[in-house]
Amino acid sequence: MVVQEYCNCYTIRKISSKISKIYDNALNTVDLKITQYAILKYIIILKKTSLKNLSTAMDYNRSTLGRNIRVLERKKLIRFNKGEDKREVEITITDDGQKIFKIARQSWENINNQISENLGKNKRKMLEEILNDNIL
Repeated sequence: MVVQEYCNCYTIRKISSKISKIYDNALNTVDLKITQYAILKYIIILKKTSLKNLSTAMDYNRSTLGRNIRVLERKKLIRFNKGEDKREVEITITDDGQKIFKIARQSWENINNQISENLGKNKRKMLEEILNDNIL
């Protein structure tokens, strides 16, 4: 049986999966996934942050983010510290995390530039417009 209906959701998910794999392969040298790289980047930008603030800044589900955070902690790339409010835990990047991020950043820039070149300026702009438009 051949299904000929076009599904936007399926197509977008498939594209996302392919692109994620390309970035994951580029970051493989430092044993990071693109999601983990993005988390490290946000922690660096926010300096000290809580899981709640990080989740809001990244627009990630807290439980999904929490699972990725634990992986980064096991790799000793981040650490948890007691916050000013004893009920909150602050997340900071470790020295090793900074070193790994610096190496990963170069790989990320290389693959990001390559994808941008392959897409071309017009398609990249179109992707940004789609992302920023409220289509639903």
